[in-house]
Amino acid sequence: MKAPIDETSKAGNEETCETSRRARTVSTGSIIALLVGAAISTALVIHHNFFSVIEAFQRTGWGFLMVLLIQLAGLALNGVAWRALFRLEQPGFTAYLLILRWIRESINYLLPVARLGGEMAVVRLLEARGRDVNIAIASLVADKTLEFLSLILFALPGIIFLIERGGNSSIQLWALRALVALFVILLAFLAAQRWGLLRLADKVLKKLSGKCAGMYGSSITGIHETVWAMYADTPRLLIAAFLHVVAWIPGALQIWVAAHFMGFKIGLFGALILESLTQVICAAAFIMPAALGAQEAAYMTLGVWLFGIPPEAGLAISLVQRLKDVLFGIPGLLVWQGFEGSRLWTRWRGRRN
Repeated sequence: MKAPIDETSKAGNEETCETSRRARTVSTGSIIALLVGAAISTALVIHHNFFSVIEAFQRTGWGFLMVLLIQLAGLALNGVAWRALFRLEQPGFTAYLLILRWIRESINYLLPVARLGGEMAVVRLLEARGRDVNIAIASLVADKTLEFLSLILFALPGIIFLIERGGNSSIQLWALRALVALFVILLAFLAAQRWGLLRLADKVLKKLSGKCAGMYGSSITGIHETVWAMYADTPRLLIAAFLHVVAWIPGALQIWVAAHFMGFKIGLFGALILESLTQVICAAAFIMPAALGAQEAAYMTLGVWLFGIPPEAGLAISLVQRLKDVLFGIPGLLVWQGFEGSRLWTRWRGRRN
């Protein structure tokens, strides 16, 4: 005689299957967006003469090495900004967070994970290192919020300059709309954090901890309270916000170096304006993985209109940024897999013993 079906277990399995279906849907959507963005980028390069774009890119020469070194500064600033949200920790924790920041960006840039896969991966790595999961998640929520705010603050001078410059009203309008959209998204994100999103995360983690015992540690509640406690720690919050604003500057330096070696004198202030406006447009196009298509169109259009840079040179600048991110991203993915492999090896050895 068959045992009666456990309704609770059945419901849990159905919920797990539903979560799996949703995950597959998100992944499919991300892949489609990735293909669309890649198609747009390719079409722009072909339309503006592939060989002219490559020739402009090749003119960067040794300047590309400078771009790579500057990228290290940007990663370090973002990592230290994230570290500022944590209270005193044991030696080596800051270096570990810098590596995790590198892994976050590598996963979010190279994999079709809707810009959240990196955060999910580092939560696992922090939990494996003994960090409380609610603190890990809360730090990431606060860090993403501050990074979003810092982009708006970084972009404001560019938008003001664009409006005062006059001229192409359509570009001004699109840039202003993108900034307003980011501000609305930020307010909506904060409202969601305040009125239920984080409490929902608590409930989801409770259910996951029941199905995957030990995966999320023993303390998985209080994400809402932990995030708002971080927001209430004004000195740390201001330091983190300031570092995030400064962390956008290396991107402008990279543009300035690339343009300089290509033979275009746009000046450091001009590079700051171009980078701030481009990042706003890319952030508004968050549905596109790695802002494929949006970044190319922004560098090309703004470069022509603001500084008279030929379209192929604007696309070459975007290509410099792309190649730099790929060269940093691939080793980041390998380091991530190394951490995950070490974690699995340790667990396997523990079971053998």
